[in-house]
Order: sequence, then C-alpha cells, then structure tokens
Amino acid sequence: MTANRRRPVRPQRAETVLLLAACLVCYANGLTGNFTYDDKAIVRDDVRVHSPSGFGTIFTTPYFGGPRGLGTGYRPLLLLSFAVQWWVHDGEALGFHLGNVALHALVAILFARFLAKLDVPGPTAFGAAMLFAVHPIHVEAVTSLVGRGETLAAAFVFGFLLAALEVRRRPGGRIGLVAIALVCYALGLLTKESAAVAPVLAFLAFCRLEEGTLRQKFRTALRRGLPLYVGSAGLLAASFLLRRWVLGGYLKARTFRIFELENPLAPLGAGERASNAAAILLRYVGRLLVPLRLSADESAWSIPVRHGLDAVGITAFLLLAALSVASVVQLRRRPETSLGFLFFAVAFAPTANVLFPTGTIFAERLAYLPSAGFTLLLATAILGDAPPPAMPSRRRVGLLFAVALLFAARTIVRNPVWKDDEALFTGTARTSPGSAKAHYNLAWVSAEKGRLPAALEHYTLATRIYPKYFDAWAGRGLVEQRLGKLAEAEKAFLRSLAVAPTYENGFFRLGFVRELFGDLAGAERAYADGLAKNPKSTPIAFRLALLRSRLGRPSAEADWHHAIALARGSITFRLGYARWLFDQGRMAEARREAREVLRRRPRDVTALRLLADASRDRGQRFAEGLAVEKILPLTRAPADLDRLLSIAAEDASYRARFAVLEKSLRALRSEPAGHPGDGAFSVERARPPADAGGDRSGAQPERPDRPRDR
Repeated sequence: MTANRRRPVRPQRAETVLLLAACLVCYANGLTGNFTYDDKAIVRDDVRVHSPSGFGTIFTTPYFGGPRGLGTGYRPLLLLSFAVQWWVHDGEALGFHLGNVALHALVAILFARFLAKLDVPGPTAFGAAMLFAVHPIHVEAVTSLVGRGETLAAAFVFGFLLAALEVRRRPGGRIGLVAIALVCYALGLLTKESAAVAPVLAFLAFCRLEEGTLRQKFRTALRRGLPLYVGSAGLLAASFLLRRWVLGGYLKARTFRIFELENPLAPLGAGERASNAAAILLRYVGRLLVPLRLSADESAWSIPVRHGLDAVGITAFLLLAALSVASVVQLRRRPETSLGFLFFAVAFAPTANVLFPTGTIFAERLAYLPSAGFTLLLATAILGDAPPPAMPSRRRVGLLFAVALLFAARTIVRNPVWKDDEALFTGTARTSPGSAKAHYNLAWVSAEKGRLPAALEHYTLATRIYPKYFDAWAGRGLVEQRLGKLAEAEKAFLRSLAVAPTYENGFFRLGFVRELFGDLAGAERAYADGLAKNPKSTPIAFRLALLRSRLGRPSAEADWHHAIALARGSITFRLGYARWLFDQGRMAEARREAREVLRRRPRDVTALRLLADASRDRGQRFAEGLAVEKILPLTRAPADLDRLLSIAAEDASYRARFAVLEKSLRALRSEPAGHPGDGAFSVERARPPADAGGDRSGAQPERPDRPRDR
C-alpha cells in the first residue's frame, strides 16, 4: 500500500442513509425520556447553561460546578453544547435527545468513512459501522443526556483521525490539514478526557496503511505523523495546565479522594488494581458480545474485587497482554483483526483503571469509543478477512444482518429504562442487586413517591451491602424519622457520623431528630459539634440559631449574626432573626430587618405579617391595617379579611379608610393562593416541621447518588 494510492473512500450514499436510519429507528422510543440522574445536575438545574451570561463560567469552573480548585472534571465544550441547545429550545428534553441521536449517527458515519480510508473491505467497513450504530451498550451514552460526553468526544476523535489520514495521503497540503486535525483534538480534549488517545489511534491507522516489515511500518508511521504527534503533545500539555488552573490538579483537585463505593479499585495497589482492571475489561468484552444483562451501575459490590495473587485477575492480565503483542505482530497479516483489538485496547486506556484509578469501576458509556474496535473485530469474524476483490458469502452477510437485528432489538428494549428516575433506578436495582448505590437510588425515588416502607427496605439493603455508606445511613434515618421511628432514626444518624465524623448532613439530621423527641440539649450539642467541624455550613448554623433562640441562650443573637453572615444575608435567615427580635420585644430592630427583606422581596408575606404584628403590639392599629392590606391581595385568605374587619371595628381612624376600600377588599377573598414566603414563620416561635428543618440546602441525603466521572 502506498501513501498516494487512490480508492473511493466516501461511503456510498445508500450506506450513509442506512446508518442514519438505523440510528433513528433504534433510538426513536428513547426520545420521549425525561431528565434523569446526572441530566438534572448538569443540564436541567445548572444555571451556567441556561443563559448566555453564564458563558464565561462554563470555561472557568469544574464540570459539576462549584469554585475553582475543587473539581474532578473539566468539560466546557460539552457544557457549551447543552447551553446552545438550551438557548434555542428553552430546555425541552426532546431537543437534547434529538441532538444525542444525531451525534451518534454522525459518529457511526464518520467511523464508516474512517474504515474505508483504511482500505478495510467495503462489506466489513459497513458491517462494523452498522453494528456500532445499533449496539445496545451505547444506550447509556445516547439515551442518557449527559452521555453526550462520549458521543461528542468520539465525533472529534474520528474528525482528528480522518484529517490525519488526509495529512498522510496529501503531503502537499499538510499545514492546513494538520491545523484541522489539531483543532479537532483540542475540541475533543475540552469535551472529555477520553479523547486524549486520538494521536495513538492515528499512529495505529498509519501503521495499518504502511508497507514493509513491522519495524518499517512503525518508523514510517512515526515520521509521517510527527507534526500531528508533536502538536497533539503540546495541546495535551496545555490541557493539563488548564485543568490544574480550574480543578486544582492535573487530573483532579488535590483534595479529592475517589470514594471506594464508586470505584472499589481506587484504594488498591497498582498490581492488584491492574489485575482487577484486566478482568473487568473481559467483562466489557462479554457485555459487548452478548449484551443481555445491561446495567447503569456496577459500583460496590456488584463486581467482586480480587485481592492478592488472584488467578483470574492474573490470567486476564496475561491474556490481554498476549493478545496485544499478537495483534502488533500480526498487524501485517491480519490487519483488520489486529487493528480492531488494538483500537479497543488503546481507546479504553484512559478509563480502564489500569494506568491510574478513575472515578468508576465499570460503566457501559465508557465502552462507546472502544466498541468501534470491537465491532470491527466482530464484523471481520463474521464476514471473514479475505482481501478484495473476494466478497463474503450470502450466509455470512445474512449472519451479520441477523446479529445487527438482534442488537437493534435489544437497544429498543433498553431505551425505556432511561425514561425517568424511577424506571432507571428500579431497573438498576434489578440488574445489579449487589450494588449499594443502586439500592440507595431506588430508596431515594421511593421516598420521593411516598413509598416509605419500600424506601426503608432499600436503604437498609444499601447499608448492609456497604456499611460505610454514610449517605445511605442518613437516608435510612430520615425515612425512619418520617415513619415515626425516632429512636431508630437517631441510631442511623449516629452510624453515619461513626463512618464519616465530619459529615454535615449527619449532624444536621441528628440534631433535628433530637428536637423532634424533645432532647433539645442533645440537639444543641449535635448542631454545635457539626458547626465546629463544618464551619461554613449554613443549614446547621440556621438550626443552631433557631434552637438557641428557643432555649433562650445568651449566644442566640451572635448565632443569628453568624448564620446570616454565612448565608450572605439570606432572606430566610433574616426573617428568622427578625422573628427572634420580635419575640425579644425589640420591635424597632425587628421592623428594620423586615423592611430589609421587603426591600429585596417586596411581596414577602412573612415580612409583611411581622410588620403587622409589630404595629399591633405597639398599639399602632392603623399601621397594622396598612400592612394587612398588602397581605390580603397576596393570600386572599378569609382570616386576613377578618383581621381587617377587627382593626376597623377597634380603630376609628382606620374605620374611615376601610369603609372606602371594603368593597374591593371583599372581592379579593377566596381560597388562599399562597405566595413565596407565606408560612415560613408563624407568629408563634418557630418550631421544626414534621420531616424537614428550615433551610436545608446543602444538607440533604435524600437525593440520588451520582458517579463522579460522568
């Protein structure tokens, strides 16, 4: 094969249409899915993508948000793709699903073109691309919205590879083509870290096309691709520096530790981790070959971890090493088979836990790009590897068609699992009963739906599978609290703190449940200890200020000032402080705080009620009436109209005003409409509601767990 050999490389139009149609048919029943799992945190609820004003923060903050220096991922181009769509169709889930399917179809078409440029026989190239288009292991990457990280990165990887092959074929136009390739590579790195392998894949592609011995192939491939390799190395180094600036580390924040629950391989030594990772790679192969059991979660302890000199792990590692060597040696004699395996192995390198631990032990979405190598292997095995002009027999073509139909059917069946959180978590707990996180997530959605016994059952299973799961202990305690089992709830919160001694939510919940059964001194200790270990916790500071106000502690005012400072003047916190001032008889200060709230939120009913109550207690009935007049249009509550009638009956000066307004005010009376702020504090001293506590943001265990590397 020579560098200038010409052959038709563009897939036939009919083949392109078939690939596009296959993607649309396979994923059509997934288009109606809602936001699920990480879709909510990354797309639906992320203010960075909701307005063009957030454009700058997309490039200066970690993937999951938060301040610089505390992140675990940097994927600004992925976030930008969501942002642009949000600006266009205002956050409709259908638009994002259509975008994902379009990207998947684009990757399948680019893959087919890549194989054609590699002189892979036409039937094999199309067969591999078709198997890739319909393979059910891709459902997580395509039907889950945040799976776009895989598809978009893969599109840029194949764009880089196609440009690289043009660089090899047309030496005269190298500068422009190299620039195009490097732009694709940079965009891939800004989409997801897995795109870093693109230059190595280009080197394999060059080796596939070069003539001569293995050494000659390597030498020529290195020489012809040198500008690409050097440029890519520079971009990779720049991306590491950018990640360090945003995340606080080259790969992740220096303070971040991979949770054993997410990746049980993370705490292992390099040897044990590599042998386990090799065994898990074979698990990926099994799932690619026979994709019957698919699951969105395989965290602890769904996959057994092997320790020491384990025969299975060592055998798997040696087998993969031998296959890698054999593929390199056979690159000339069996080019498609060798390229398929090496593509699979190289594409998996960043996420396989072999070189370094990643954020998850196993995830089907991670097989997206590597599966291109697998489908090339599978298509070659089915159709044979006879060089052109030999054509595969009808029986072989029929077999490949049958496999593609089976894969497509499995994909269609799999899509509805990602319809919503309940379907996803129910399916995951069924397919991965040994995963603590799967049961935790199902417990969360069960509690959200009010199915408390079922929620308690799954939280209990989660803590039984993984006793160090402090979030699950807190969730279990909350459900027991809602069921009225306060003593059991207290024990669960104590267990969460025994596992994680600084756990903010454990202290918050422990203090709150003690409030419920009257152990106020114990609640005060829990909040004080929690705030000592979490000095920036606004929920704990708020509850501590409320409780010490209730207990009449001398430090209550200082506690309120501290909580308000932590919350940066939160309206809820200011209202709590105003209520405390009111209870202390410091009416002027209470009114001042209430007016500050109204300055920032003029229609806040709670602040208006406080002003009305303060005016009443000072004997200023006219002023009280003016405040209640503002409340009635917001609440339309009969009790507020009755209060105005009472004021008019008792105060002659207000009676004259009320006579003028009475008709219009009576017209407002209906069922209460409710309003932000209404009911946040009553005229009585604030007491905890049945299953929540004040402003709980940042201290809730009852949310689905999420993988840290999605």
